[in-house]
Amino acid sequence: MKFTKTLIATTAATALFAGAATAQDAKYFEGIYSGIEAGVDWTKMSATEKRDRSIYYGGVLGYRMQSDTNMVFGVEGTLGDTGYNQLDARNTDYEYSGSLILGQAFGPDGRNLVYGKAGYARTRFDLTDSTEGGAYNDGGWRFGAGYERALMNGLSFRTGVDYTSYGDGVKQWTGKAGLLASF
Repeated sequence: MKFTKTLIATTAATALFAGAATAQDAKYFEGIYSGIEAGVDWTKMSATEKRDRSIYYGGVLGYRMQSDTNMVFGVEGTLGDTGYNQLDARNTDYEYSGSLILGQAFGPDGRNLVYGKAGYARTRFDLTDSTEGGAYNDGGWRFGAGYERALMNGLSFRTGVDYTSYGDGVKQWTGKAGLLASF
C-alpha cells in the first residue's frame, strides 16, 4: 500500500513538473498564422488635399520562428482595403503588403510579443472622375510596430500601427487591431 501511494505521488509530481517545464518552453509565436484585422486609416494624397480618415479592414497571413531566447523572426503578407475615398474622385480598390517581422516575446509565461516590421505595400486606386478615368497602382515602403498577446495556444490578439510612404507627399498611417490563429 505504501509503495502504491509513493508511486502515485511520484507520478503526480513528475507530471506536474513536466507540465511546468512544457509551459516554460511553449513558443506561442511560432509557425504559420492567419487572421483578420480592422482599424482606422489616415491617408494624405498630396500637400493640397486634406487627410482622409477611413476604416481599414483586411486579412493577414504569415510565418514566424521563435528562438530559444524568445526572439521572433518572420514574414507576413496582408490584403485589405482602406476605404479611402477623396471627394468622389479617387478611392481604393485594395491594398496588399509584404513585410519582414522582428520581435521579442517576454513575460513570465512568454505570452507577450512586441514587434517591428519593414516591408513594401501596394495600393490599387480607382479614378471615378470622368476627366481622368481608369485606375492606377501606387507602391511604397511600410514600417510598423505593435504588441501581440497570446490568449491561448493557437489564438492571439494584436494591436499596432503602420506608416507607409508612397513618395511625392503621399503618406498613410493605419492603426489596427486583430485576431490571429496559429496552425
